[in-house]
Amino acid sequence: MKFADNLFELYLRHFEEKEFLEVFIHSVLEQMDHDDLLEVFEGCPKDELDEILGSYLNSKLETKITSVPDETNFS
Repeated sequence: MKFADNLFELYLRHFEEKEFLEVFIHSVLEQMDHDDLLEVFEGCPKDELDEILGSYLNSKLETKITSVPDETNFS
């Protein structure tokens, strides 16, 4: 994804370690409005959109599954 590649280059210009990556990403996203975000996604091919949404959904569902009371068996 070109957007991720550009962010990676920008990150490396300012930081050398992974330590600040999460704050950096949130800072960039905070500066973007809805239209900016849509523009990034409109430039993505379908396989990248699938990967992005798949990762997001996997993360959200894993969080929900781990927070479900023990009576439900997901093992």
